[in-house]
Order: sequence, then structure tokens, then C-alpha cells
Amino acid sequence: MSKDKSLLSGVSKLFTEQTLEDIIRKTTGEKDVKILSWDFGEASKKGDGYLSIVDRVTVKGEAGGKPASVSLVVKSMPQNIGRRKTFRSKDFFYNEIICYTEIFPKFNDFLHSKGLADMIIVPRCLAAVTDGENDYLALEDVSILGFGPVTRQNTLNLSQCELILKALARFHAVSFAYKDQKKEEFQNLADKLLETYFTPELYKWYINFQGRLFKIAKDALAKEYPGSKAEEKFNSWSRRDFYFKSVDFCNKVSAATSVITQGDAWAPNFLIRQSDGDKHPTALALDFQLSRAASPVLDTSFFIYTCTEKSLRDDHYEHLLKTYHDEISRSISLLGSNPEKIYPWDLFRKEVQEYSLHGVNFAIEAVPFSLLDADEAFDLNIIKGDEAVDISDVWTIEPIKSKEGRRRLADTLVHAVENKFI
Repeated sequence: MSKDKSLLSGVSKLFTEQTLEDIIRKTTGEKDVKILSWDFGEASKKGDGYLSIVDRVTVKGEAGGKPASVSLVVKSMPQNIGRRKTFRSKDFFYNEIICYTEIFPKFNDFLHSKGLADMIIVPRCLAAVTDGENDYLALEDVSILGFGPVTRQNTLNLSQCELILKALARFHAVSFAYKDQKKEEFQNLADKLLETYFTPELYKWYINFQGRLFKIAKDALAKEYPGSKAEEKFNSWSRRDFYFKSVDFCNKVSAATSVITQGDAWAPNFLIRQSDGDKHPTALALDFQLSRAASPVLDTSFFIYTCTEKSLRDDHYEHLLKTYHDEISRSISLLGSNPEKIYPWDLFRKEVQEYSLHGVNFAIEAVPFSLLDADEAFDLNIIKGDEAVDISDVWTIEPIKSKEGRRRLADTLVHAVENKFI
């Protein structure tokens, strides 16, 4: 049995054997606890977690004189200080930890009071620290509960899209009902979150990398839809205008339709559980580092544009929107509020028209990333020293090589132009 303390300190100097004891107490309800061993296994592949290090940890011990064990997924800040500063890890960790330690507990209490504890599913937080230096987040390992990933390399089929959009709808519905019934408390929670991606101050951080992304998008349109209306319209916009549209969308913390959003709603941040013969699979959301209070359409447009291909949108786009809205209306009603007053179909459809450009913004970034093979993922440990470098020097992404990949990105832009989102 191993008790290598260097593994714990490699997460954070505040992630200790005492932390593991407290986790065993929390999971077993026993006060008399002893830790016998801990073992680490890698939980993420190179390039999957740009903002953090992710480890799977198995802890074995005794609780109340009986054997006890717990499986954890632990997110921690990179030891490389230059990498931390380059990717602003402390900001993203702060946001996610606020979600798990302050927002989700309030939501869970609210759901329990309604007898609807299972309406939203996120991993259970077992320990967390956020001080800007020693941040970590220890979550239950939901893989042992049967949850598994949707691969980031592939677009999703209709049933997978429906499943995840319904999960997003339930997640957003809790905010709507909570705000309807506890408006001041909701606003206090919303105000705790930072905007980690889209502010005027952050444009300098993003601008050079955005230049790479727009070069890729223009290349895809030029090769797949040369001389098209989509190419003309897209090229008529400046990169700055695209970015500052999302700045506007993401900074409506007190708007009537602002909810706590997932923020980074593409396929890798959802897990699905479906047992053999299970007619009702379940989706679980992960990774709230980009969470913000904003229109729910920021999540739905992000998800649809990064996780679907042209044929599915052509055949089912309106159906996907209706699937989402039916579920959010049903969930708001179950929670004791009136969806026709809070978020009726016409208001949702108006916001789809107004805010879907945000999904385009993230598709321009996420689609090229999703097309990378495992051996093309960036090794972030090439950052040397303790100072930040420009993210474009690390994320050295190039125009998409395959026709299929270029079409996937270009088709997103064509759809957005056809629907007058751009």
C-alpha cells in the first residue's frame, strides 16, 4: 500500500492526508477514519485540459473500523508557473470552485425542498481550495457510477443532442425558478462569478489567437464556399466586432433572462450514462470554469454549433430548439414557477436570434480543436519560466487540412448567415 506524500503535494500543498481523511468522513459519515493508501492515475490526455491538471485518485482506508474507499477526480493548477499565468488558471479555478462550493449547494437545497433532487446532475464536490496559489477541486469519480464521455472527435447524433439539450434545459430551469422565487439570493450568487473570457480587458489576451482562428475560418470558407454570400458576409465583419458582441452577451448578469450557464457547452464537458436496456439515459455536466450569468442561449448555441454537423441541423434544427424549450418549460413548472411568464417560446426564439452569434464565436475556436488528432494536441509544458507567453505561441493551430473538417466549420458559418445570426 502506497502513501507517497509527494503525489499529494504535486496537486497542492493544501491537498494532504488530512484532506483525504475528511473526504472519507464525508462519504461514509464516520468520524473514526484512517487512511491506508492512495494511488494516482492520469485522468486526462495531453491537450484535453489546457487550464488544469486532472488526476484520478483512489483512496483506501478504514471508517468506523470497516474498509472504506473512494474514487476521486482531482483538478489542480499546473505546477508550471508560466503555464498558470499564460492560461490565467487562477481565474478559471475560482469560477468553477464558486459553482461547486456556493452555487450548486444552494441549488441542491432548493431542489430538495421541491422533492426534485435529481433534476440536475453534477459531480459531488468532496474538497476544494481557491486562493489563487494552491487551488484544487476534488470531485467524486462518476465513472464508477456508469457515466462515460462523448468523444470530442465526433459530432453527435440526434438522440445524443436531445439528451444533452434536455440536461442543459433542466440546469437552466433551476436558475429561472430560483430567481423567480428567491430573486435577491439568486443575484447574490450570480454576482460571485467572474467573466473569464469576454471582457474588454481580456481582448489583448485573446486577440492574436483569434487572428489564427479567423485565418482558419476564412480559409475554410474560401476553399469550400468560394464567392458565396456566407464568405462575403463573414469577411465583412471584423474580428473585434465578433469578440465584442460576445462581450455584450456575456456581461448581462442582471438581465431578466440571465441564468447560471455551463459556459463551455461542447461534447467533452458532458458525460452520458446508459445501461444495457436503459430506456432513459442520463447526461451529466462537467467543467464550469467558464460559467457565467447570462442568457441560456449562450449555452444552447455553443452546443449546437460545436457538436452537430450540417445534415443534422438541416433536418432537425427547429426540433432541437423545441426539444430544449419543452424541457425547460416542463422543469420550471415542476419547480413551482410559470414558464409562460418567465421564458415563453417567443422570448426564447427572440434570444436565439439575438445571441446565437456567441455559439458561432466558440465554434470558430472549438471546431478546429475538435478535429485535432491525439498526436497533434499541444504540449503546454513547453512554456518555460515563470512569465506568461502569448497563447497564440502555444496554441499554434493551422488551417484545417481535410475537406471534411473544413466543411464542418464552413457549414457552421453558412448556417449562421442563412439564419441572419451574422
